[in-house]
This record gives sequence, structure tokens and C-alpha cells, in this order.
Amino acid sequence: MKNFRGMKHGAIGLAGMLVIATAGCSDQAAGSAATTLTVLDYGGPYQQAHEKEYFAPCAEELGVNIKTDEPTDFSKIRTAVEANNVPWDVVNFTNDFGSDAAGGDYLEPIDYSIVDKSQLVDGYADKYRVGSDIEATVVAYNTDKISGTPHSFADLFDTKTFPGKRTFYRSVSSGVLEAALIADGVAPKDLYPLDLDRAFAKLDTIKKDIIWWETGAASQSMLASGEAAMGLVWVGRAVDAAKTDGAPVKVSYDQWLQIDDYWGIPKGAKNAELSNKLINCMNDKKKQVAWSQLMVYGPVNKEAAKDPTVTSEVNRPTNHLEKQIKVDDDYWAANYAKIAERFNDWIAQ
Repeated sequence: MKNFRGMKHGAIGLAGMLVIATAGCSDQAAGSAATTLTVLDYGGPYQQAHEKEYFAPCAEELGVNIKTDEPTDFSKIRTAVEANNVPWDVVNFTNDFGSDAAGGDYLEPIDYSIVDKSQLVDGYADKYRVGSDIEATVVAYNTDKISGTPHSFADLFDTKTFPGKRTFYRSVSSGVLEAALIADGVAPKDLYPLDLDRAFAKLDTIKKDIIWWETGAASQSMLASGEAAMGLVWVGRAVDAAKTDGAPVKVSYDQWLQIDDYWGIPKGAKNAELSNKLINCMNDKKKQVAWSQLMVYGPVNKEAAKDPTVTSEVNRPTNHLEKQIKVDDDYWAANYAKIAERFNDWIAQ
């Protein structure tokens, strides 16, 4: 499947934060024979938060050195595994990679005798991956352009009650088809397999009003400027539009789609046991609470998700899990290519 991150992570909560170097950039630099673990991550403020609250303290606790590589790209992981030349020990990726149906081709199974799954929010301990954070694809809107309060995907598609342009990510697996079907009356539990004819028919009803975005920064700009009155966007970008840009942008959590990040161990990694220990270390409640102060996303440690300093952020996804609509990653792993072809043809028409 396609890696559809597109600069998902903005600058939430990191104003003025110094870049934190990971503990021990190399064995030579550390002056010891300690094992070096290499983590493939997404870069930017998101990775800086990992470095500060996860990598540095876990390096000390585990007695290892940690260095990073960036950015994550699914094709890089696949190529390295297929060539039996894997330079990373742990990789971070979005939920359109590594599902139970497809993860075994490129990832080692998680060792749950080392990784304590009991501390995780339900649904974030898979065979080949462990959740690193809980994110959200949400309906967001510019209050200068929208009169009233949208509450649902049906409102997102209702340009009569809520006039104005709509913005969607130009990626078939970004949730646009799921949102269209729910807006058309399909119950979330009945989404899969997707009724493609029905989904595209619903999209036809607002096609002339759609502005497509291809990077998270573009979606943020469209909402902040009012070029788009409403859209289906990553929550971090919607919150940045309000907090960083000072725009009148609000988020609705009455219906929202799952989008998450995961840790995994690439197939053929040389330090699997230590990699599992690193993942377990990063799942620690105290570390996840601290990380959550730097990002708007939700922690996967269920006790951290209940911490008052975490729940105080109204737009944190873990405060709204009862409204989360799950995405079937196995379905997308099996069907992405053929649906993407139809999606791209539909846009071009």
C-alpha cells in the first residue's frame, strides 16, 4: 500500500523545544562496545519528541546507544528486507502498513513475552506491530465560512446546509470512501467490504466542490485561509491551523476515522530481542504522559491516556475513543491497488 502520511505531523506543542540528541549516536562516539539500535522515524517535531521522551531515556535504561534514520518510507523497508540488508532495528509507520494479513512479509512478530500488551489500549497490540500513538482523521471547519456546527460525515457532504468548498486528501486509503459511505447511511460496522459504486456515487454529489490536498501543510493552509470551508483532515493539522496560525478552525469528534502510528521490527533485524525491549520501554506510562505534552496525539498506554495532564487537551483522540470508526487495514492491504486505480480514474474524469 501507499504510504499516505504526506507530512502529517505539524508543530503541535514544540514551540521553543531544543532538538534532543539521542543517547550515543554510535558505538565509537559512546566509547564503548554497547549495542547500537537504529530507529527509522518520520523526522521533524514528531521525531524530536520521540528522541526526547523515548529514545534518550530508553537508551540509558537498556544500556544501548540509539541513533535515528529518516524519513520512513514503505518502499525503503520493503527493498531492505527483500535484499536481506536491513539497517534498522525498529521502524515507525502508519496503519496502512504491517497489518496481520500482510505484515509477515516485512516484519518480525512482536514478542509479547517481552512487550507487555496488558498496558496498551485495546486494539493496539497486533501480531507484527505495536501502536506508537493514536491519531485521528476528523471533520474540521472554518467558523468564518460555516454557520452552525457540523457534527457528522453527513454534514461534511451537505453543501446545502453548510455551503463552501470541501478538502480531502488525494489518496484512496485516506478515509474519503469510508466517510462517503457513512454520509450515505452505511453503519460503521457494515463498511467492509466497501460498496465502491455507492461511495463514488456519493462523492459525485459534491465533486465540483472538492479541493484535493496532497500534504498535511496544504490541508492546514486551506482551512486556515478559508479556501476550504470544511474538510476531512488529520487532527494535528486542524489543531495547528487554530493554535499556530490563529485561524477560526474547529474540530468535530462526533464521527472520526482511525489513523495511527505503529512500531515494528523489520524482518531480518539483527537485534530483535533488544528491539522488543525498546518498544516495551517506550510504552511506559510516565514516558507516554511526557510525550503527550509535546503532541496532540493520544498515547497507547491506557493509564497514560487517563492521566489528567493528557485528558486536559480537548482535541486529543484518546478522549474520544467511543466515537472512533475503525479502518480495516487487512481489507486495504488486499484491495488497495485496484481501488486506487478506480479512484484516480474518477478524479481525472
